[in-house]
Amino acid sequence: MKTDALTLQSMLQHPKYGSCQVCFIGEDYIGLQLENQNEVLVRKTELEETLAQSPIAPVDYSDDTNPLPLSWPDSTFSLETDEVAHYPGSHWQAFFDDAQDILDQLPEIVPKALVQTGYGDFYPSSNRTPEHWQQGVQLAWPTRQQGLAVIVDKDITGNSLVGLFPFSDTGIQQTLILRRVSVWDSGLEAMITASWGDASIRFFDSRFLVNRSWYQSGRSYEFILTGLAYDARPAEPVEMSVNRHPDEVAWSNRHAQNGETPEIATMTISLDGSAMLLPVNGWDADDYSFHAPIKTVSEFSDWLGQTGWRVRATVMRFDEDADLDILITRKAWAGDEPPQVGQDIDGRLWLQGYLWLANR
Repeated sequence: MKTDALTLQSMLQHPKYGSCQVCFIGEDYIGLQLENQNEVLVRKTELEETLAQSPIAPVDYSDDTNPLPLSWPDSTFSLETDEVAHYPGSHWQAFFDDAQDILDQLPEIVPKALVQTGYGDFYPSSNRTPEHWQQGVQLAWPTRQQGLAVIVDKDITGNSLVGLFPFSDTGIQQTLILRRVSVWDSGLEAMITASWGDASIRFFDSRFLVNRSWYQSGRSYEFILTGLAYDARPAEPVEMSVNRHPDEVAWSNRHAQNGETPEIATMTISLDGSAMLLPVNGWDADDYSFHAPIKTVSEFSDWLGQTGWRVRATVMRFDEDADLDILITRKAWAGDEPPQVGQDIDGRLWLQGYLWLANR
């Protein structure tokens, strides 16, 4: 559907907002009134793309001209090639000046490591793991709750080290809708793309080998999410002048009564108390910059030799606050004083998570 065909009072079926009515038409934006009488402003091009990608009519799969839907696991998993670059070495900068420090300790660590466990061990999935999937094991040291994870490939030629990363099961439970699992070239590590409220996020699955048979695109799951801060600091006060789009000003003023002060095209905004979680350009897809007000602070000790703070902070806002536990080592913290409740902080983090519960 082209937006130039819409008129005031036009009715349409939006895949996200449901039945709605056009109540405002600008140069670049269109206003929609929802069934609950709330109103939203959407960009015309975005509306056209959304409606084009989400046809109302069901697809008739009995017609040979229409492709059949993918079956599991192809409906959920995609295997990356070795040309896709990831940067696991950067995950150590919150702990060591040189990642070689942890590699030198591996001969002593691996014999003492424990086999990692999780939801998939205690609750077997009805999905049968395909025989061609790469086989491996995940080890954890010094405990299964926090420390160093080691991914080992198991094949007929013997065991080989695939990857290692810092992990912590200290995090916050969030309900996510799983969209896609991008399996790395090794077949033993993966990133998950999921919907978190109104946002799409990508995070590293810290227990992929344990839980992978449970994953199915479109299903709702409870995940424990944790942000490992590369660096963090008290946020500086920031104010900026913003030129608002004329459509937004007209949208805001269309119900203004005589005597009311109309809204203007230029406004000053402050980032104090704002919540932002944004991908970092040029970094991996699970790396984010953040600006977040702190809700709670607690200390941790001896995480791979580092002490620091577990900070629960608001990183996005939908109908309610979207909170994330951010782990900040003293090495990564740039403040003179420890993080404080009510303080705004910003920095960059690596987002990881693991399956806590498969909603049925």
